Amino acid sequence: MEHGAKVINMSFSLAGASEELLRALEFATDSGVICVASAGNDGEKEPLIYPAASPNVMAVAATDDFDVRSWFSNYGQHLIHVAAPGEGIITTYPGGRYAAAWGTSFSAPFVTGAAALLVQIDPGTDHYRAADDLSHAARLTEELGHGRLDLYEGVAKRHDD
Repeated sequence: MEHGAKVINMSFSLAGASEELLRALEFATDSGVICVASAGNDGEKEPLIYPAASPNVMAVAATDDFDVRSWFSNYGQHLIHVAAPGEGIITTYPGGRYAAAWGTSFSAPFVTGAAALLVQIDPGTDHYRAADDLSHAARLTEELGHGRLDLYEGVAKRHDD
């Protein structure tokens, strides 16, 4: 934030929230930073997993190639903001290689990148505006919040205003 960060990706999860983490997230949001977190890979409905369950954090679930919730992804309309692909994602791997990976930690960067694009379009975009824009998703089921990320609709929504 002090170095110009406008979007934070948190591809990790903790079983409980710490006061320090909650204060840091509140400070980030109050400073106009957009916070995105992976929802976790326990296959549970609305677990209290942090930072995904923290206020003002967009929690991201994982979907498969058929727009169905990945079997491992945590879910629930009160936890999940949107979902994004999370199976067979090609990523860097130690030793200068690439590998396929599975998990919500690989879904969250799609939403983080979408939020960063919204900030590029309008540098005044904050967490609330990004969350609203990205809520224009491909509707799937209530357990996946607003649905699967649809960047076209998120950007189109911005231009419709």
